[in-house]
Amino acid sequence: MTFGSASSTSRSSPPAGSRRVLREGQREQLIGLLMLLTSVALFVAPWVVGRPDDAKDAHRNELGVGMIVLFLALARFRWHPGKWPDLIILAAGAWLIASPWVLSLQNTVIFDGAHVFDVAAGTVLMVLAALSLLLLRATRREEAREAAGDDGPGHGRRTGG
Repeated sequence: MTFGSASSTSRSSPPAGSRRVLREGQREQLIGLLMLLTSVALFVAPWVVGRPDDAKDAHRNELGVGMIVLFLALARFRWHPGKWPDLIILAAGAWLIASPWVLSLQNTVIFDGAHVFDVAAGTVLMVLAALSLLLLRATRREEAREAAGDDGPGHGRRTGG
C-alpha cells in the first residue's frame, strides 16, 4: 500500500474545471431553489399567520417582494444570471427587513408576528444573495486564472530548483 500515489491525490482534489461546474451549480440551482422556497413562503405567509384585515399593506408588500424573488429565482434555472439579479434580491431582502418600520406595521392592534416573519425572510434573502455574489466572484476569479494559464499552486508554473 503506497501513500501519496497519483490515484489518491486525484481523488482528494478535483480538477479546477469540475470545481467551477460545482460552484456554478450551487449558485444557480441550490441557491435558486432556496430563493424560490422563500418566495413561496412570502406568498403563503399571510394565510398561515392569519393576518387581520387591517394589514393589507403588509400583505401587498410581501406579495410584491415574493413576485420579484420568484421571477428572479425561476430565471436562475433557465439562464445564467450575472450579479444584477443578486443585487436586486439583496435590495428586496433589505426592504423586507426595513418595511415593518417604514410602513408602520408595528403599530397594529393585534400582534400577529408578521414583522418578525418579514425580518426573518429578508435576512434569508440577503444571506442567499450575498452567498450567490461570493460564489460568482470566486467563479470569475477561477476563470480568469484559467485564461491566464495558471491553474493554481503547483500547476502550470515551474520554479527553478
